[in-house]
Amino acid sequence: MRGLREIMSDLTKLEKYWILYDVGNSAFTLMVATIVPIYFNYLAGLASISETDYLAYWGYATSITTLIVAIIGPVLGSIVDTKGYKKPIFTISMMIGVIGLAILSVPTSWIIFLTIFVVAKVGYNASLIFYDSMLLDVTTEERMDNVSSAGYAWGYIGSCIPFVLALVLVLMYDSIGLSFNVAMALAFIINAVWWLGMTLPLLKNYEQKTFYT
Repeated sequence: MRGLREIMSDLTKLEKYWILYDVGNSAFTLMVATIVPIYFNYLAGLASISETDYLAYWGYATSITTLIVAIIGPVLGSIVDTKGYKKPIFTISMMIGVIGLAILSVPTSWIIFLTIFVVAKVGYNASLIFYDSMLLDVTTEERMDNVSSAGYAWGYIGSCIPFVLALVLVLMYDSIGLSFNVAMALAFIINAVWWLGMTLPLLKNYEQKTFYT
């Protein structure tokens, strides 16, 4: 089996730009699986929400997110290859996710935090519908498997960079002279900036080639 480094060396610039989006958005995935629940539990604790209740509220939020995506997914999927729609809607969805992730640094109320999280997660999932479809435009059918595999691999490898920075802030905030709230805010902002930064090359160079009118 060819090594990942060898596969990457054979990629075109546009294929690499497509992969970079996976590197960017995977940072959000890691945040959702680790740091976001920690901060939500912290905010819920400040509001004297019991452990049973805040776990239930978190479950409701993820269920609502899944329901929204299930509703809008088929709609977005039906227009994903319409001429002139793919890049703009991808950009809007991505920005909803990025801005939502950054704004998670602001709320001191658990309910507002949870609401923003739902919006950000919906934006993230919606962007993936158009991102996956972009693969048809950035590579050939013969290369799709290699490009997709490289995106998956580098997505998780690259996303560890902002995640580790965020984890250091959250776990060592006292040692570096920060409050817990400030450390969490910086963690969200770092990952949002990373996500956006990794997306810009694709946005600048991508052109839709496959479409129906």
